[in-house]
Amino acid sequence: MKKVLLFALVLFMATAASAQFKVGGGLTIGTEAGGIDDDGSEKMGIGLNLRGDYAFNESWSIAPGFTFFFPSAPDGVDITYWQLNADAHYHFAAEGDFGFYALGGLNYSYVKIDWGDNEFWGGSSDDSEIGLNLGAGATMQQFYGELKYDTAFEQLALSVGIMF
Repeated sequence: MKKVLLFALVLFMATAASAQFKVGGGLTIGTEAGGIDDDGSEKMGIGLNLRGDYAFNESWSIAPGFTFFFPSAPDGVDITYWQLNADAHYHFAAEGDFGFYALGGLNYSYVKIDWGDNEFWGGSSDDSEIGLNLGAGATMQQFYGELKYDTAFEQLALSVGIMF
């Protein structure tokens, strides 16, 4: 898996000079990536995302990205959530500074929970999963907003940010 990601990154960077390439980032709110409450239920959370956008033509682009969430947890418990995304965007409407796109792609999601010295759970566990992203987004000049569902975290994620 690491070799495939490295190859994709090298290929992406090698061809970036020949087409329109933007980088940026923003905030993401995820419905299931906020950590756990004292009662063990999941909650909404916020994260930071970094992304690129490589336009092949007026209709198609790819958008690789990384999102790191900041989950909360009861005292003594540490949670790490992050996600790598590789989305394809189909730009179907553009009017002046506004544009709209549909998106689909893959994500690699990772979660680690360290229970610390808790006498009942103790230790740590981690999990990773490959999932799908489906959604839509909009652009206004250099700003973007998108709503997507990812099957790995089984959540809706709303992202807003800026691209340069």
